[in-house]
Amino acid sequence: MKHFETVTPIAAPPAVVFDLSLDVDLHTASMARSGERIIGGVHTGRMALGDHVTWEARHFGIKWRMTSCISAYEKPGSFVDEQVAGPFRRWHHTHRFVPDGRGGTVMHDEIQFAAPFG
Repeated sequence: MKHFETVTPIAAPPAVVFDLSLDVDLHTASMARSGERIIGGVHTGRMALGDHVTWEARHFGIKWRMTSCISAYEKPGSFVDEQVAGPFRRWHHTHRFVPDGRGGTVMHDEIQFAAPFG
């Protein structure tokens, strides 16, 4: 299984960053170049524990669909989204929001995934 992590400083409090990270409208707007769109599940607003969304997009010339679920949720510290159907054998994305001590947030994104064919 592969793993990578990104760390991003953000000049906003953790509760704000947490809420914006779960907003499907914001995600859709940020992915407009790939034509990513919602075709099932939560279509607007903020996702919560147990919510599902199905995305359709074209990346690297390939059209794909992925359904993910919010499987863990601890506001404002962290949440997890993971694939329940889609192109990966496994996709597990942990989002953590840590106060930076100056009113902002350090966002940690940890992704564990397995390709469909090993």
